[in-house]
Amino acid sequence: MKQLFILELRLLTRESAAWVMCALFAAALAYGMWNGAHIAKGQRESAASIVQSTEVFQAQLRDWLVQQDADPKAIAGRGTVAVLPPAPLPLLATGQSDVSPSHESVVIWSLNSPRGTRAELENPSHLLTGRFDLAFVLVWLYPLFLLGLVYDLMAGDRESGTLRLALSQGIAPWRWMGRRAIARASPILLLALAATLMSGLIGDSVDATEGDPSRLLLAIGLVLSYGLFWVALSAAVNAFARSAAGSATFLGAAWVGFVLVAPTLLNVAVEALHPTPSRSELVAVSRNASAEAQKRGGELLDSFYKDHPELAPPGQRGDLYALRLTEQTEIGKVIEPVQQKFDDQLAQQQAAVAQWRFVSPAIAAHEALTDLAGTGYWRHRAFREQVNAFKQTVSDFYSPKIHKQQPLTLQEFDRMPRFVFSEEPASDWMTRVGLGIVGILSATAVLAFWACGNLRAKRLGVMAS
Repeated sequence: MKQLFILELRLLTRESAAWVMCALFAAALAYGMWNGAHIAKGQRESAASIVQSTEVFQAQLRDWLVQQDADPKAIAGRGTVAVLPPAPLPLLATGQSDVSPSHESVVIWSLNSPRGTRAELENPSHLLTGRFDLAFVLVWLYPLFLLGLVYDLMAGDRESGTLRLALSQGIAPWRWMGRRAIARASPILLLALAATLMSGLIGDSVDATEGDPSRLLLAIGLVLSYGLFWVALSAAVNAFARSAAGSATFLGAAWVGFVLVAPTLLNVAVEALHPTPSRSELVAVSRNASAEAQKRGGELLDSFYKDHPELAPPGQRGDLYALRLTEQTEIGKVIEPVQQKFDDQLAQQQAAVAQWRFVSPAIAAHEALTDLAGTGYWRHRAFREQVNAFKQTVSDFYSPKIHKQQPLTLQEFDRMPRFVFSEEPASDWMTRVGLGIVGILSATAVLAFWACGNLRAKRLGVMAS
C-alpha cells in the first residue's frame, strides 16, 4: 500500500499539467491572502485612528475638568464612537466587513436616526461582486483544482481496459482507489491547509497575538473536511463512470450545482420567504416623524416634564437642547416598529440560511469560514445590538443633565459612557462551526460508503470487460 501511494505521487510529479495547476492554485491563494491583508490593514488602521482620537479627547477633557466644569451639551454633541475591534482572523474571509460598518458615532441629538449607513466611500461594484479573498479561493476555486487532479481515478483505466490488470495484484478495489485519491489530491490539500495556517500566523490576527489557536485549528479542520468531500465525490463518480470524459462531465456539473446553483437558489428562496423591507420606507417614516415632532415640539416638551417632573429645569422652562431631546424621543417611538421589522426579517433570513446551508457544502463552508474569521453575520449583529444598548446608556447619562441644565464635573468623568465590545461566548461560534464541519463530514462519509459499496471486484470486472 505504501509503494502504491509513492508510485502514484511519482506519476503525478511527471505530469506537467499537475505542476501548472498547483502553481495556479498557489498563486490564487497568495493573491486572496494579499487582498484580504490589504482590506484588513485598512480597517485596522481606521479603528486604531478612531481609538487614538478618542483617547486624546478623553485626556483633554479630563485636564479641562480639573480646572472647571464642562457643558454636557457640548460633550454629548461631539459624540462617542463605538468601534468593532479587528476580526480574529481577518485574512481568512472578508465576510460582511466590507458592507457592514465597523464603527458608529453615537451622538445624543441623532440617537434614533436610521442606522446602517457607511461613513466611508466604497466602490459599488466591489460591494456587488464581493471580494477576491482567501475564502473565495477556498470555497469556489479549491474544488475545481482538486477535481482537476482526481477526476480520473478509475474511469480512465476502465475505458482503456487496464482496470483488470490493476486489480489482478490482489488489492481491494476501494483500497486501490483510496490510495490513488489521497495521493493525487495531496498537493492541493496541502496548499489549501498551508494557506489557511498562514492566514492565522501572519498579519495581526487575534489568534496569533493572544495565543488562542481554537479558531485556526477549526479553520484547518473545515478546509480539510471540505476538500475531502470533493475527493469522496470524485471516488463515488469514478465507481460507476465508464470513461474519463463522463467522469469529468459529471463532476463539473456537480461543482456548478453545489457551488453556483444551490447558493443562488437558496438566496432567491430566502428573499422570497422573508423579503427585506424597503429602506426608503424607513427613511420616509423617519423624516415624517421628525417633521411632526418639530411641529409639536413645545407640546411634547410640556408633556414630557409632566411625566418626568424630576427632570424639569429650574422654572420649568426648557431650552432648545431639551426640545431636541424630546423630539428625538418621539421620533424613536415612531420608527422603532419599522426598524424592528428590518431586524426581524434579517434574523429570519439568517435563520433560514443556517437551516438550509447543508443543501450545499459550499454554503456550509462559507458560513463557517466567515464565522471563524469574525467577519460574518453573528459578530456584526452582536455589534449592532451592543451599540443600541450603548445608545440607551448615553441617553440615560446625558439627558438628565441637559434637561436640568447641570454641568459635567470631574467626579463624573469616570462614569461617562464608553463603548467596549464584548465578544460572544466561544461556545456559540464553536457550536455553529462544529455543526457545519459535522454536516460536511457526514456528506463525505455517505459518499465514501456508497463508493466502497460499488467498488466490488466482481462488479468492476464485469464493467471493465
